[in-house]
Amino acid sequence: MENDFEIGRVVAVDTAEVTIELSRELKALTQSTFEGVREIGKINSYVIMPVGARRLVAIITKVVLIEEAELKADRTMVTLPSARRLMKATLIGTIDGSMFTQGIATFPVLDNPVQVATQGDLQTIFDLQDASRTAPSDPKNPGFCIEVGRSTVFEDFPVKIDPDAFFGKHAAILGSTGSGKSCTISTIIQSLLECEEVRQTNIVILDTNGEYRAAFQREQADGKWVDVGKAKCLYIPSDPTKPADRLTVPYWFLNADDFVRLFQASKGVQRPVLLEALRLARNEEEGRPTASVLRETLVHDINWIYSLSSREEKTSKDIRDLSGGLLKTITNASMGDAWTELTATIPSVACDSVTEALKMVHGVATCHIDVDSKSKAEYPKLLPCDARISIRTAIGPTYEALTGTTLGEVVGGQGISADAPAYFDKIKFRTQHIEQVLRREESGGARARDFSGTMLLRIDRLLADRRFEFLFGPTQGRLPKAEHSLAAFLRDLLGLATPEAFEPPLSEVEAVPEKAMPFYDRLRQASEGHNLIILDLSLLAAEVLENVTALIGRLILEFMQRLGEHGGENLRGSLPVVLILEEAQNYIHEQRFGDDESISRVVFERIAREGRKYGLSLVVSSQRPSELSKTVLSQCSSFIVHRLQNPEDLRYFKEIVPGIYGPLLAQVSALAPQTALILGECVRAPMLARIREARPTPRSRDPKFYAYWVNADPKPVPVEAVCRKWEGKDG
Repeated sequence: MENDFEIGRVVAVDTAEVTIELSRELKALTQSTFEGVREIGKINSYVIMPVGARRLVAIITKVVLIEEAELKADRTMVTLPSARRLMKATLIGTIDGSMFTQGIATFPVLDNPVQVATQGDLQTIFDLQDASRTAPSDPKNPGFCIEVGRSTVFEDFPVKIDPDAFFGKHAAILGSTGSGKSCTISTIIQSLLECEEVRQTNIVILDTNGEYRAAFQREQADGKWVDVGKAKCLYIPSDPTKPADRLTVPYWFLNADDFVRLFQASKGVQRPVLLEALRLARNEEEGRPTASVLRETLVHDINWIYSLSSREEKTSKDIRDLSGGLLKTITNASMGDAWTELTATIPSVACDSVTEALKMVHGVATCHIDVDSKSKAEYPKLLPCDARISIRTAIGPTYEALTGTTLGEVVGGQGISADAPAYFDKIKFRTQHIEQVLRREESGGARARDFSGTMLLRIDRLLADRRFEFLFGPTQGRLPKAEHSLAAFLRDLLGLATPEAFEPPLSEVEAVPEKAMPFYDRLRQASEGHNLIILDLSLLAAEVLENVTALIGRLILEFMQRLGEHGGENLRGSLPVVLILEEAQNYIHEQRFGDDESISRVVFERIAREGRKYGLSLVVSSQRPSELSKTVLSQCSSFIVHRLQNPEDLRYFKEIVPGIYGPLLAQVSALAPQTALILGECVRAPMLARIREARPTPRSRDPKFYAYWVNADPKPVPVEAVCRKWEGKDG
């Protein structure tokens, strides 16, 4: 052989995979070099193929022994079989000088020499050329600086990831239950916070199993929890028995789509009723221009009267009822201020003139209704042409003054939309605004109340269910209206410090009592900010898990979008946020035929596509990748794969990752616990690593069944106490 490191030759090249025949001079699968004895043919080890000035790097995926009989030239004698030792290797990158990059620009040729990796090659691949460097020299280009474990093949070499590549371009951590996913997430965050130069982070964990607090905080003898190291952890439980700390998500943060899915409003009648009631509710609150509500009511109902008068149907009774209902609404004493404000803005629209016009419409419609003298039953008639003209003449000037358009043209609404995160009273929403819309629909002849029955029952049930107090507030009370409630929630959610001053000032304790909204209390207490926010969602009702996770993801994304829009390019992406989705298959599952559309899947697919440009990144953890949204998973550029044994999960995952990694994935089903295959942009090269142990560990250890079975003095089980809390009798 030409040098100590050469071990064989290339005998086949198939795009990214090469076949290597080991030299017959090698009597064993070891090679002695001046750097020591090296093992040859070890799965997941690296080999080098010099091509010109470059050195191609390949990872070994298969080793085989082939025996072949050799026929002598005189054809009179056949020798004993000779063995050919072949290796399959996948090309993964190129060493050019002192730099290693993933990807191949040139390929080896047949008979290309193959070498074992030298110590210098390994240092280049593992990015250890400067062993004295303890911190990134350039924060804008940190390189591979966060240690997550050690190589299982080259035990002296740590495995490090690039934080910008891992967190900035979405990542997935996959593996069957018990394979070590939560420990991997914990140790990555711990390693990041251990870096001396790291001063603040904004990492949010959606913890659906209640595991992560123990990895970043320690419980003291007095029951209080304190941070470990630089964790600066904010733990927000979903336990309703912890009113001072619990998760509270005010319902008015929900947008129209959130309410539609939460209340299961069907298309047709229910959805328009719900959206119109939301719009009315958001616009009626104190401080809102009540004139806009009055204007919207007039525009809507006048346009409806015109529509009814244009139909070749017997609509006289519907027009009479609709105009009569509108008369009662606009002449109510509570509308005085609204009329004053509206008339000041549009002088030609006065209460008296509008009232007279509607009385005229009411009278014309009444004249075309027959009444049975005995049964008093009413029978509407088809409106003649002169009656239709009279109705349009009466209401036309008001509509034109309000909208600037003629009757029949649809105009956009004013005021706050049904999507705005503006406060509204939940009780008035149910008892007044929904009823107002239903009466309006019924006055037009529609059977709105009958068609909306299932939605109304669900609204009543959710408002009366104590499990949803974190969302709607006390079943017999209200969540208070607070200044800066949305800003306070987002600061709490993102771990941002309390500012020095507020304009306008925060609401007083008399208006917003303590424990009513714990995130507001934390803002009042002048929080210094947090590096890590753990949202413990383990005790949330399953039927609202998708709504809550979707709401949190959407609020963060839309805030970061607006941060860039209102602050200019300098603020766009200036607040990098990492959102860790634990057990993500529970709320961003792939849509199957016949499934209802999932709002959380829609939100997180949008984040996967658009979030990176605004600084919002996802780390997706799942034990069932086959149930995950393919859109979300395909947007991930880094993967940490623990043991996966389900054939469907393996097949699905292989379809997501680049085909070059296919031969490597064959070993995934046999990986040991705490061992993972790391692929993608976050590492220099694909590596099989033993993930370093999380200290402290999350609360996810496997239960010790046998230890319990043989315990002579087991701890008593507090069944009664647990059940009383479950039943809502304590706390």
